[in-house]
Amino acid sequence: MFSCFQFPAKVLSRVSRGWVWGALFAAGAQPVGAQMVLPTPMIEPLVPAALRAEDPSSRNSALRAGYASHPGATPPPAPTTPFTYGRLALYPRVSASFSYSEGILSEVGRPTNSYISSVSAGFRFDAGRNWALDYGTGWTLYSSRRFKNSPNHNFTFSGALPLRAWEGSFSQGYSYARAPRIETGRQTERQTVTTSGTLARALGTKLTLQTGLSQSLSFISASPDSYSWSSSNALQYRLGETASVGGTLGVSYVDVNPGVNMAAVTPGGSFAWAVSPRLSMSLSAGTDYRWIFSRGVKSPSTPVFQVGGSYQLFDATSFSASASRSISPSSFRNQLTDGLSLQMGFSQRLLGIIQVSGSYGEQLSGYNATRRGVEAGRKDRSYFYSLNAGTTVLRRLSVSVGFSATDNSSNRKGYGFNSRTYSVQGGYGF
Repeated sequence: MFSCFQFPAKVLSRVSRGWVWGALFAAGAQPVGAQMVLPTPMIEPLVPAALRAEDPSSRNSALRAGYASHPGATPPPAPTTPFTYGRLALYPRVSASFSYSEGILSEVGRPTNSYISSVSAGFRFDAGRNWALDYGTGWTLYSSRRFKNSPNHNFTFSGALPLRAWEGSFSQGYSYARAPRIETGRQTERQTVTTSGTLARALGTKLTLQTGLSQSLSFISASPDSYSWSSSNALQYRLGETASVGGTLGVSYVDVNPGVNMAAVTPGGSFAWAVSPRLSMSLSAGTDYRWIFSRGVKSPSTPVFQVGGSYQLFDATSFSASASRSISPSSFRNQLTDGLSLQMGFSQRLLGIIQVSGSYGEQLSGYNATRRGVEAGRKDRSYFYSLNAGTTVLRRLSVSVGFSATDNSSNRKGYGFNSRTYSVQGGYGF
């Protein structure tokens, strides 16, 4: 049984297997997980100070070659904490939430209502400018016996590698959660272990070469385990101070156990432009050429892309939008997921102290067979809505209320549902 303070021996053995294969073939696709029905707190990516894009003094400029910043943009204020010793700094945090959800699937075809309580605690630890560690753990309780109470864990360790001609970064992560998911139509346990490294080098004043390797091990209850490795490569060219263009090449391999293995090559290009201090946009696109190692199954070639932009209308008002298409192994055995998503959001500060944010999103998901004789063809269309309002009291105490909704329609009976969640949250942190 998995406890709050034990790493399962089963996962350790699976991870060791993944590393063996990773040493033999360092390439793979990053599987995209199914959408969670219940809202989760937004976790900022862990980035050491030396790699933060807003820091113009960072020596790791090559790693930020694809990022275009406007000269007029101002960096956000640095966080503060009394727990410092020399170049070491600790940022502890605690939080709690209470919500009521209706219509979430406890199993396929069985919508369920439940009160949900959760508590969590964690910390971020900075070791100078180059290294950072973050860990958070919590416990979620359901009033309905159709759901299992569950712990959750999130761990990330990342750093900037000081090299001579090259500039590098490293990241190691682990996550565990058991939550209702759209794809599986039930509460699903998922564990993910990720490892990545990146090297970059400036070739002159405008050209930058960047290459990276990553590994992702995914273990989902009642689903095949997925061991994936990938290599991402990019050649970026700066167009002045506020734009960049480049070519990209991704190589991937996925070992599905049990299931059909696959590999892919994805050539493409990218473009980023900070139009003004308030408006920025980015685009990456290519074609996923995938080989499915199963007799009688056609290997597809699929256009993939990711586009996004943000606009800050006033100091207290901002908007964002993004769209993407991706291909990844499904949580179901011998199936491949083709996902197309769209998301829009806004943020508004009221009366100088209340922050209001909202989002709207759509997701189209299609499931294709990777082995002859496998019944696939499921198609889902999901809509997501959310609205939140919060404020900070006494500088470090945050409180918020929120509403979210998920409407999912499917051509497979039992996977369609309409859920609503009302929540209140509070937290204290540095």
